[in-house]
Amino acid sequence: MQTAFDTDAARWAALAARDRGADGAFFYSVRTTGVYCRPSCAARAALPQNVAFHATAGEAEAAGFRPCKRCKPGQPSLAERNAAAAAAACRAIETAEEAPGLEALAAEAGMSPFHFHRIFKSATGVTPKAYADAHRAERLRQALGETPTVTAAIYEAGFGSGSRVYEKADKVLGMTPRRFRAGGEQAVIRFAIGECSLGSILVAATDRGVCAILLGDDPQALAEDFQDRFAQAELVGGDAAFEALVAKVVGLVEQPRLGHDLPLDVRGTAFQQRVW
Repeated sequence: MQTAFDTDAARWAALAARDRGADGAFFYSVRTTGVYCRPSCAARAALPQNVAFHATAGEAEAAGFRPCKRCKPGQPSLAERNAAAAAAACRAIETAEEAPGLEALAAEAGMSPFHFHRIFKSATGVTPKAYADAHRAERLRQALGETPTVTAAIYEAGFGSGSRVYEKADKVLGMTPRRFRAGGEQAVIRFAIGECSLGSILVAATDRGVCAILLGDDPQALAEDFQDRFAQAELVGGDAAFEALVAKVVGLVEQPRLGHDLPLDVRGTAFQQRVW
């Protein structure tokens, strides 16, 4: 798979900048010291003629180089450790009846609330509260299709009152909860399908707001799922303006260095919240 560091010129630029975003994309070894490092290593720059690039730490070690004691390239990078902490917090949010607060998430990660909030947002692009809101909104969308009444769906999703849902209905559902539950009855919904690094993506909206962001491997399956969810709506293929909007949405997925160390489902939820 092609990366931003496939060329020697890009790798040299990363070394010169000590770019943490390049950590894990490649490693470099120094012939005169016999060690290999991450691109972000703070060690003194080596002469170019003494440097070789390696795709993996294993490749560098197979060539006879030992890991640098300063940047520890054989261990997970700081970005990877931060992503793991953020992913663990996302799992805690997803499995809790009531979303844990910032202090509880930070304590579990062994960090101060301020530091944890910063690394979580850096890894996911959203705050812990925004991620929890996205997860609860998705629970509401699912519950509206499974429970016998709108009220039951609201409480099943973890909302304390119906008024809070109705206040946010346009932002979360793109229509009223009753209409959403009725398959988009009497709604006109525009939609378009694009491709991104998460797979195929379908974006749909009414004139009141986004009502669906679906991700999957098969665009046809996404279209069929969308049609099943909104069987009572008038579905309209996106015009040029709407497809341009979808292209901007895809651009949010492809933001450099954002979320690439996270599990795909966590990355998908965080991305959906940035769009919604």
